[in-house]
Amino acid sequence: MVSTREVMAVIRYPSKHGYATEIWFRVKEGRRSRIRVQRIIEPYEKPLENLDPKMIRRVKEKALKNLNKRLREVMHKRPST
Repeated sequence: MVSTREVMAVIRYPSKHGYATEIWFRVKEGRRSRIRVQRIIEPYEKPLENLDPKMIRRVKEKALKNLNKRLREVMHKRPST
């Protein structure tokens, strides 16, 4: 049975310990269609407490850059059969 995967939504949001992304897929398997959610969390490399605003910005930008890189890998991965 062949399954197809269609991306419905990608939601990114900052959390307390890093950036998080939810990828909502519609997976079609034969006559069935299901919704799957994959969550990716990219942690900050340092705790944000006691950092100056400039350093906080750098830490967040690096985490977001790493998250986008991981997201590209997941989006282009073929569905498992």
